[in-house]
Amino acid sequence: MKASIGNKVKVINENFEGEIKSILQNNRLIITCTDGFDYEFSTNEIVIIGEDNKHQYTIDETEISNKFVADNYVKENFLKKYTSKSKFKYNRTLEVDLHLDQLVEHPQGLDDWHRLHTQMQHVKNCISAANEKNIRKIVFIHGVGTGVLKTELHNYLSKFENITVLKADFSEYGNGATEVLIKN
Repeated sequence: MKASIGNKVKVINENFEGEIKSILQNNRLIITCTDGFDYEFSTNEIVIIGEDNKHQYTIDETEISNKFVADNYVKENFLKKYTSKSKFKYNRTLEVDLHLDQLVEHPQGLDDWHRLHTQMQHVKNCISAANEKNIRKIVFIHGVGTGVLKTELHNYLSKFENITVLKADFSEYGNGATEVLIKN
């Protein structure tokens, strides 16, 4: 649906809603929000809604589902960057660096909770993929820092009966890594 003056809209990443007051060049809109002020947003930052607060467009779910990649494909390529390292080739140890600059392109734009969530989601994906590929040893490099990631990692891993958590080799990683052994 095309945006036009008078359409009721909601802003995607902020708690604003209002009406389109004017349409500018370069897909920019002036929105008069319910707080009485005018704000400028891009067209990709808003969703047009109807009077009943429902979105004014429909999504073809079959078209969307065709765009998703099969889960096995993701897991297959997910471990590729870790299994290509020489450490894995010699002793079948995955070495996973959890520093944000290794996981996302622009880590400075993330909130603290989002950073931790991203890192922990990566841990979960690594363990799941390692289980499927029958990989039994993972070293998670979390760094020293304030210890929040290390604590969260250990809390998560303690829930599994088939996982043993050890300190990684101090001479190689210092205090900034955790070794995980996965039992069959």
